[in-house]
This record gives sequence, C-alpha cells and structure tokens, in this order.
Amino acid sequence: MKKIILLLCFIVFNLYQTNAQIGIGTTLPNAQLDIRSSNQATPANNDGILIPKVNVFPATNPTVAQQGMLVYLTTATTFLATSRQPGFYYWNNPTSDWIGLNSVANGDHDWYEVATTLPPNAINDDMFHTGNVGIGTSTIAANTKLEVNSGTISDAVYGHSNNVGGILGREVNFSFGTPAQTLLGSGVYANNPAAGYTSIFAQSTGLATVAANINYSNVWMANYSYVDNASSTVNPSVSYNQLNNTSTTLGGTQIALRGFNNRATTTGNPGYSVGVQGLANSQFQDSYGAQGLSFSDAAISTGGYFSGNNYAGTNIAYAYVGGWTNGVTTRKITGTGTVSEIIPTENHGRVTLTCPESPEYWYQDYGTVEMVNGKATIIVDEILADIIVVDEENPLRVICTPVGMPYFNGITIMSQTKNSVEILELNGGNHSGKLQYQLVAKPKTNFGEGRFPQAPGPGYLKSDKEPIAAKAKNQPTDGRKIFSWPTDHIVYKYNPEDYVSIGDVIPAGPNAGKIKLGDGKYGEGIPAEKPKR
Repeated sequence: MKKIILLLCFIVFNLYQTNAQIGIGTTLPNAQLDIRSSNQATPANNDGILIPKVNVFPATNPTVAQQGMLVYLTTATTFLATSRQPGFYYWNNPTSDWIGLNSVANGDHDWYEVATTLPPNAINDDMFHTGNVGIGTSTIAANTKLEVNSGTISDAVYGHSNNVGGILGREVNFSFGTPAQTLLGSGVYANNPAAGYTSIFAQSTGLATVAANINYSNVWMANYSYVDNASSTVNPSVSYNQLNNTSTTLGGTQIALRGFNNRATTTGNPGYSVGVQGLANSQFQDSYGAQGLSFSDAAISTGGYFSGNNYAGTNIAYAYVGGWTNGVTTRKITGTGTVSEIIPTENHGRVTLTCPESPEYWYQDYGTVEMVNGKATIIVDEILADIIVVDEENPLRVICTPVGMPYFNGITIMSQTKNSVEILELNGGNHSGKLQYQLVAKPKTNFGEGRFPQAPGPGYLKSDKEPIAAKAKNQPTDGRKIFSWPTDHIVYKYNPEDYVSIGDVIPAGPNAGKIKLGDGKYGEGIPAEKPKR
C-alpha cells in the first residue's frame, strides 16, 4: 500500500512539475484542474463534480485561509438568526458568514432549491432583492426597484409560456388590420397565438374600490379596439360589455355601456357634442346606425329612450321608441312634443309640417265613387277591412264632397259593414256624378284602449312613483282586454333563430334575448372564447 501511495504522489508531482495543470478524463486540460465526463457523447454518462454536502454549517467557523470554501446545504437551518434554505453557500470571511451564491445581502440568495416542506405556493424570502436593480441603465429612480432599458432597437422584457406571451416596452414597429395600420411601438404588447388563451386580463374584486382596467390619454383615443372578421358563421362585436346586476333593491339607471362627452361650460358652438355615435358603413348590405333591443315583462320595454334638455336641466321633450310604456299597448313612438316632417323647398325655404293628433287611434282612407241617380256604394279596400273594427259603437265615419254637381243635396248613410257603405242623396235627389270621400275607421291595433289613455313620464320617473296629479282617468292596465297583433314570426311561421348568425342576439321566439352560439346552442351573454360549432 505504501508503494502505491508513493507512486501516485510521484505521478501527481511530475504532472505538476511538467504541465502545472491536472486533467481527469482528458489528457489536454484547459485549467489548473480540468474534470471531464468519461464519455461526453453519451447523455447518460455526463457526471460532473460533486461539492461536499452538509446538513448544518460547521460549528467552528472557517478561517481566513479558508475564504471561498464552497458547500451544498441539504437541510434548511438557521445561521446568525437567519433562515437558510438548501442550496450552494460559500464562506465569506470579512462578514464571517455563509453566503448563498449570487448573494446581494447577508444570507440572501437567488440560487437555491425549494425545500419540500414549504407550501406549494410559498415564495422563499431569500429570493428578494433589497436594492434597486437596473438592466441597460445606470441611473435608476429611488422609488424604482427594477428598471430595464432596451435602448432604441429592441424589446425590454419578454415573458411567455408555451401558449401566450407579451412584451413590456415594445420598441420596434408592428402592423395590424386591413388596411394595415402601423404603430412605432407599445408600452405593453400582448400576443395570444393559441386557442383558449387571453392576451390581457384585468380583474378587480373583494375590497377593491377602483376599476379593474383604466385607459387614459391626452393625445388620442384612450381605448381602441379592432376586429378582423372574415368568418361566414360568427359575428363578434368589436366591444362587448355585460353588467350582471343581481340586487333586488338597487334603483337608478343600470347601464352596461355609457358614453359621456364633457364639454361642460366651454364657450362657442363650433361643432356637435355627441354622447354616443353609431356608424354603419355598408354599400350593399342593410344597415342600422344604432340598434336597441329590449326584453322585459315590466311596464316599460322599448328599444330606445331619448330625452332633450337645456343646459340647466329643464326637459324639452322625451320619447320612447318601439315598444310599450304601460305593459299593454304597443306604439312606435310615444313622447312629448309633436311629430313633424321637414321639407326642403326650393322656393319657400326649409319648412316644417306637423302631424295632427287625436285622443284615440284612427285609420284614414280616401277615394272616389260614382253616384248614379242619387245612389252609391263605397267599397272598402279589402286590406283596410281586414284590420279595422266596424260595429254599432265604432261605425265608419264617411265624409263626401260632390264633384261638378252644384245642386247636390248631400248624402245620408243607409247601411254599412266593414266591407262597404251604402249612401243615398238627401231630399229625394237623383244626381249622377263623382263623389270624393274620406273614410275614418277604428283600427284593431290597441283596440279597447279608449280615449286619452295614461301616458308615461320621463325615463327616470318610475310609474309607481308618479305624482297623483299625473294620473289620467283612463288606465289601460286595469285588466281590460286590449287587442294586439301576433308577432311577425308567428304570423308567417318561421323561426327567428334561423335568420341570425352566431354571436347575434336572437330577436324573438322562445330563446329571445339569448346569444346564438351555434345551432341549438344559446348563452345568456357573449362568452370571452369564440363559440364552437
């Protein structure tokens, strides 16, 4: 044994004397000590050097001569009243402490093995850096913990998983949309290439008192959304807002989307202040600048409500459009003021014509009938006859004007049905000639409503809060039978769902108000993920 030891010493001594470098696994060392795997081409045989392991630090501290001693701590322990987690440590004699590799403070390190006894989501306190860190910059604000400056040619921070990624400080140009729009860069650039992943998500819950996401700009728009849709099956909207309100006591106006244009008291009248604008640009397809749909069994359900006020807040006029305002009778428009038409005449300027108003609803028709020997029969148009009510309480009103009969005695109605009116010249007259007539008939629409029915107040005033003085004597909601026409799809026997695309609101039928997500598939709202067929 002594001979073997002496031989090894002799070999090492000669290696040191001749080359001053030692190689293990190689005859061509590139350092004072070069240790290589016995077979670097075989992945399974690539062992390295194993640093001595300790489960506690030595009871007696190393000396200055042992400065830089390296160990691997296998068990969490406490040294100098500081928790030390498993990992690599070296002896730092000036501080008389064991320092974790990549250390920035006494006992703190960011190269470590998480102990199996820690909770799965625990963050080891040794990961934190107590100073300010700058990458690509030497000037860091006092209140900035981490600053990354990529200069003018690259991105600052790129974070990604296998399916989604994003960049903080996007410096290079990028384009989107058709026609292409190019931006010089972006503070946050998120990319979502994989299905089922979202680019950016903001959430505010619990005790939070501010909005989950706030966009601010004093240069251009604070928020810009853009969708390219070439699908033949799906209709995604550019922006979608959903308000889920489950309170049974919250009053006021509960709004899913609000537009507020605040010009306030700025003087001058150079343009138009618009709260919300809808613009549909389509040369060959039917278009609506704005569409309102309402689904409700309450007293008021209309597609839209509009109110005009002066700046002091005094109402000028308001109108409900498309629906009912008492839960019973249906109307196109109900509101204050008049219904008027504007006609731009060439010789008389732009003039206004106003519709006549009536305490109850009437249809009117006009025509000409031939009188022979003082007798004539007015035939009511068959379409008109089908949509009116004619009985003893609701007769046809007939007004006649003779044409070219200066000695005409006038007429009397001898009999009438919803299809015809028999008229006779008074005082035994037997004139022959033309009579121009006007018919006034009671429509079936809202039949039974009566005269001067209750009108709704402004939109902010609930009917159960109406002042007593605003109550009319005629209340159509008293349970009387009032006629209403069946809806279009019932009359003509078609299914509204078959005429809308995926992503649209179903306008009528048993699934009215739901979102079409596919054939036979519906949702209460539009999902964040593209519907699957």
